[in-house]
Amino acid sequence: MIRLDTVFVTVLVVLLTASALGIVASQHHARKLHIALEHEQGRSRSLEVEQGQFEAEESSLAEHGQIEQRAREQLKMLSPRSGQIIVLKGRS
Repeated sequence: MIRLDTVFVTVLVVLLTASALGIVASQHHARKLHIALEHEQGRSRSLEVEQGQFEAEESSLAEHGQIEQRAREQLKMLSPRSGQIIVLKGRS
């Protein structure tokens, strides 16, 4: 007959092993989440740099004449001749 002490010790060993495996699994999951967090923070910094570049480009385009110059050079647009301009009057 198995002694009660042996059963008790066996149950404690099983519970201790399960607890240890739970801790290991939890730490592994935490490390994976930390790596994912660092990756996303790096991506966020890259996007902030890109946003800064876009804002700088936008402010340079807003300078007088830059938009018109780009329209002429890149899109080959021309100013309309006087006969091509139609003025619409709004309702009063």
